[in-house]
Amino acid sequence: MTRLLLVDDQQLARSGLIRIFDGEPGLEVVGECSDGDEVERAVTRDRPDVVLMDVRMRRMDGAEATRLLRRRPEAPAVLILTMFDDPDVIAAALTAGAAGFVLKDAPCEQIIQATREVAEGKGWLDPAVVPQVFAAYRSDLRPRRAAETVLITGLSQREREVLSLIGVGATNTEIASRLNIAEGTVKTHIGRVFTKLELRDRAAAVIFALRHGLAD
Repeated sequence: MTRLLLVDDQQLARSGLIRIFDGEPGLEVVGECSDGDEVERAVTRDRPDVVLMDVRMRRMDGAEATRLLRRRPEAPAVLILTMFDDPDVIAAALTAGAAGFVLKDAPCEQIIQATREVAEGKGWLDPAVVPQVFAAYRSDLRPRRAAETVLITGLSQREREVLSLIGVGATNTEIASRLNIAEGTVKTHIGRVFTKLELRDRAAAVIFALRHGLAD
């Protein structure tokens, strides 16, 4: 059972999400928060697998709450769910460590699918915000790519292959199958990729791979 924590300063929004997930096999809402500064305490209490996080809240915004949460050992995945498709909002959330981004007016089926994908360790971007994501990261692409290209040269061929597959959202099991190696070996390669490229998590690796055209 995938345990969900809902974080939104609007009770109506939280109630709507509860209705969306009610009766969905394998998904269970175990807690709610009305602001970002309540998230860490709720995660300790409710032990969710996925946090569905609003962005703009009164005391602490979703990006900051996500950043603090991702510092925890074995932190749950964060799926940003908001009305805003502003490129700066998207970039802040993904940079903070969110695994996905969905607009609140997306179809219920898409919100459920995004939640399941993130719970499985994959990334998710609402199709409606993909152009803004690319625009945001292309805006300062040149200086960032110059510095990061140096780091890429330190990767082995196998590590580049693993990064490429992460870039298209492949799970560890799928990477192991594609490369015909053990899943434990995949985890070792991912750890080395994260260290060499100074990446915080899988979401950052996806962004890195896309930015450098490494996605398979």
